[in-house]
Amino acid sequence: MLLIVNIVPAYALYEPPTNEEKTIFDQLLAQFEMVDAPKKDVSDVIGTFQKPMVNTFFCNLHDSNNQIITIINTKLAKFDENTTHPDIVTGGSYTWHCSETMQNGKISLYCNNELRINPKIISNDTQIDPQLHNIENLVILYHELLHGQLMIDAIKSSSLWQQETCNLQPGENIDYSFADPNHKIINYLQTQFASALVDKAGGKMITKEISSDETNNGAFTIKVFSFTDYPTFENSSKITFRTNNISENSFFQVKNDVFLNGHLKDDTRPGIAWFYLFNNEKTQNIANGPIPVWIKQAAGLWSSGNVQDQYFYSAIDYLVKHNIISSNNEKITISTAPHWLQKSAHLWFTGEIDDNTFVSSIQYMISSGIIR
Repeated sequence: MLLIVNIVPAYALYEPPTNEEKTIFDQLLAQFEMVDAPKKDVSDVIGTFQKPMVNTFFCNLHDSNNQIITIINTKLAKFDENTTHPDIVTGGSYTWHCSETMQNGKISLYCNNELRINPKIISNDTQIDPQLHNIENLVILYHELLHGQLMIDAIKSSSLWQQETCNLQPGENIDYSFADPNHKIINYLQTQFASALVDKAGGKMITKEISSDETNNGAFTIKVFSFTDYPTFENSSKITFRTNNISENSFFQVKNDVFLNGHLKDDTRPGIAWFYLFNNEKTQNIANGPIPVWIKQAAGLWSSGNVQDQYFYSAIDYLVKHNIISSNNEKITISTAPHWLQKSAHLWFTGEIDDNTFVSSIQYMISSGIIR
């Protein structure tokens, strides 16, 4: 769930996204906008995909310049592994491509920004739990949009940024640090968002920050949490974790306590670990009745494109009516199924994931409001 922000010259060549990247992005964005979870408003940066955002403000009388005009566009671009750090797995990137002109006291900024997503990460080549994978995909997109939105916020309303820009001298660089390339703000915001999504899915997210003074030359073994503080997950929990700025990482359990081993990649800044707890008691729903063979066949036909969407949706409706999946509504409706669900249906049909895993992915969509 890492993102690189680059400030590069405006003349860099633009490569359009692949059809796969365009489809994934459109579906993920539609899902992101539907999810009911606390998050910062990022509608400004989303809007720049459709039409340019123009922001104009006038400087003070004694400033070096008198007017600042900013025009911002954002385009989806082809993911390029060469633009990311070689030692990390990157979910995507948001790049500010701005050129500037200064004439007669007026500064004009033309920003043709690019957002990229890594299709290998989004399509779940690692085969992690679909429930958690979909949450991480939403966090990846949110993370990238924040890099755009935070900078737009500064352009629109930061008196500090506006004053600096109004007094910019020829040859000086525009300050893009408000895009938060070091993730000091974004890590906090994305953690809030991810935690809310995990809660909705019936899990628990635990965040642990490790500072350099807690390490021995960067190496550490540290207690992250105790199951006594989370009794609902004590006896049958599934633990997944992700880290930032931590290498050689692993975790182990001693009685009720969970510890993390690792090494800070950069000891000038803290490492962060996110632990996800989910109960393994997924069989409770399925215990209400076996899943008929025709349901799995419907999933297989739908995932291969051999039947219309409604045929598969009626199969999900059957699972709800027979209490295999819980829902507050007697009838469900789906406007658009996310990309990962079709892949999950295929994996379920071919036996690569079990009944419980597939049912939990559908249950997540219902609890998140994607299926109503």
